[in-house]
Amino acid sequence: MSSNRNKNQSLCKPFGLSNSYLFLTLLAFLIFSGCGKSPEPRKRQGTLDTPAHHALRGQDLLKQKAHQSGQPGRKSERVEALREESRDLLKESLNHAESPEHQIRVRIDAVQVETQLKEDDWLEQAGDHYGEALELVEDQPALRKRLPELNFYMGEAYLTARAFADASGHYARVLELNQSFTREADRQQSLVQKIVRAQPGSPYAKEVALVAEISRADLSALLIEEFQLENLYMRGAKMDASGKKFKSPVKKFKTSQTEKMAEATDIEDHPLRADIELVLQLKVRGLEANPQHLFFPNRRITRAEYALMLEDILIKVTQDKGLSTKFLGDRSPWSDVRSDAYYYNAARTLTSRGILDVRNAVRGEFGPDDPVHGSDVLLSLRLLKDELKSYVRGS
Repeated sequence: MSSNRNKNQSLCKPFGLSNSYLFLTLLAFLIFSGCGKSPEPRKRQGTLDTPAHHALRGQDLLKQKAHQSGQPGRKSERVEALREESRDLLKESLNHAESPEHQIRVRIDAVQVETQLKEDDWLEQAGDHYGEALELVEDQPALRKRLPELNFYMGEAYLTARAFADASGHYARVLELNQSFTREADRQQSLVQKIVRAQPGSPYAKEVALVAEISRADLSALLIEEFQLENLYMRGAKMDASGKKFKSPVKKFKTSQTEKMAEATDIEDHPLRADIELVLQLKVRGLEANPQHLFFPNRRITRAEYALMLEDILIKVTQDKGLSTKFLGDRSPWSDVRSDAYYYNAARTLTSRGILDVRNAVRGEFGPDDPVHGSDVLLSLRLLKDELKSYVRGS
């Protein structure tokens, strides 16, 4: 009995009580239940005063430190300190996890930590942890219950790396297992499939694909870099119904003139200034500067505004001015949009062509005030470009 007790105590070398090593203390409390001078169990101090709860809080601390290290606005020294603490916590956790259940738990946490830290070779490291976890499942079939969570977070890792097809494969595995994390995986799978369908080509588009709220600056950059709006307008110069050649909205401005007559005075230091200036020249309805020469580059775009912008592009390229009044006078099919709303015709035009989805078809809601997700922008621009192929030269 004494030898067993000494053996347990030798395993329980103190990890320290500072916040940085709280995780190790809590995890050790779960793993080494025999630690301490007295073999008698400590009296619980509350309903949640359990080893499992303390270990869970320790795991939270590990992931919190990794998350904090990636937050903007932190000094480089503090970021580096948080990263090192996260690394130390993760290393100690891996070293002291003994049972298969604890080992796979730490491996799943490790995938999340690598995704948060995003250091050199982080995706490869996450993949290694994933592989180790699969080996544990192979040796211990009882751990199969952890496969949905493991695959979900590996899918999140690939999504963070913008490896959309790989991410989709892991989300599909979660849905196939149909045990847990199905709702989360289904939501992410829908997002990824939109992105894959949109086929983002430019590096900027791949970054914006995961943005929850597209800004006016973001859309300007996508229209120029991904959608190639300037080129589309120039290739769309055709004869109108009267036989006169359509004048492209693309104009070439002299540098000196642009400097003297800045259309927007609040984009001077914006990293997407060049794209915004070109969009201003192309005069996309809804993406203009106001009378005070303000563009508001970081203001989010609503679905109503976005529909108006796409309709304007559609009309300019097709030269079908009748599109702007096609649905006026019709009864609105949506409970949240009046038929006299300024964007009503645009919303009907885009949804009738399958370029924009409604927010909820069952409840009959368009969602005019909702922000536009990056994946929705990429997919709608791809569908719009396909729609316009027959109207431009060289398609």
